[in-house]
Amino acid sequence: MPHKLRHRLGENLELAPVAILARPVRAALMIVSLGAGVCVVALSSAIISGFSAEIERLSFGAYARALVITPNYLAADQARVSRLADIDQLVEALGPDRVEGAASWRIARQVPASYQGRRADSFVFGVQGDYQFEADMPMAQGRAFEPSDVDSSRRICLLGAQAAERLFEGRPASGRTIRVNGASCYVQGVFAEGDTVLSSRFSNAIIAPFHAAARYFMPTDFLAPNEASRQTIILKNPELLYEARLIADRTLRRRHGVPQSQPSPFLFADPGAPTNAMEQQRDLISRLLYSIAGVSMLAAILAFAGASWTLTELRRRSIAVQAIHGASYMDILIQFTSESLILGTLGGIFGIGSALLLAEFTSPLLGWNAEFDPVLLIGSVLLGILSGALAGSASAQRAAKTLPGYAVYG
Repeated sequence: MPHKLRHRLGENLELAPVAILARPVRAALMIVSLGAGVCVVALSSAIISGFSAEIERLSFGAYARALVITPNYLAADQARVSRLADIDQLVEALGPDRVEGAASWRIARQVPASYQGRRADSFVFGVQGDYQFEADMPMAQGRAFEPSDVDSSRRICLLGAQAAERLFEGRPASGRTIRVNGASCYVQGVFAEGDTVLSSRFSNAIIAPFHAAARYFMPTDFLAPNEASRQTIILKNPELLYEARLIADRTLRRRHGVPQSQPSPFLFADPGAPTNAMEQQRDLISRLLYSIAGVSMLAAILAFAGASWTLTELRRRSIAVQAIHGASYMDILIQFTSESLILGTLGGIFGIGSALLLAEFTSPLLGWNAEFDPVLLIGSVLLGILSGALAGSASAQRAAKTLPGYAVYG
């Protein structure tokens, strides 16, 4: 770039902040108007991200990234029941580095339980492995199972909140001994009520080690001692679910002797977890919030453009005086475009700062945290700059075309 051109460009860029500071109130109003739109977009996006994470936690729990394996009874003679050894083979086939946890469950319904004359029918869940991903409720009494507990055959159990209430009527249950299906069972702990949809299945439930439940606490059924009603593998990344289903189907077919030409002996989903419907509801709400944010941003851009146009009209006499003193079309265009870019940048920064500040107050009210993505924050500032440039381009063109005669006629 020639030295003379660089010098003129530098002079015009220096005039832009001087012109802005000459009218501080108007400049502040323009920054606030554009910043409000950027703030709404940034805050709405952060709230939507936080909302998505919270609704996923409340609705799905670990099932958002879980491979759930149950018998496919629709396959008739080809249906199979998974065995405890299958879970280790599946984790090995999927890759231990991609798996966060795994559990085998044995489930019985309407099992009689009693304590000092009080009787209640409850679900019994026998578990081996990482049960806490599904039974993710906090402990209200006693202590949770440790790995040595779930791998044993000890007659110990954890009670869901409703099951404990029905048997103990509000009195302490931890440390007591109840009878489950006629066998004594030591209550090691009691769960509090869960806050997720899927944890509610354990409210009226008794959770015991897998082998103890199969041997003592469940009515006689068709399952062998090492067979599970359901197996769950928690993946670290939910995007791996599709690939994981294919790997699991191939692995289990090979282990159970079912060829590819036959229907799959297993289902790879939990019938009790309506994830598709919940995902659709979440997506609909997210689209609604994004639409509101988009309309707010459009309104802010229009307000900024209107203010830029009005400010140019008010400055046409001073623009004409600049032209008389030798300012060219390009000089005036650069100056006004620079003003718009500066105001747009300040508007973007002001909007981001306001969004971060408002998030501190809105998160406790909403009940979930607003999750700001660094890319989103940078994008919001760039959005403010781009909006300022677009909104100010028309006024810059109009300013550059102002005739020197306006200086004479006022």
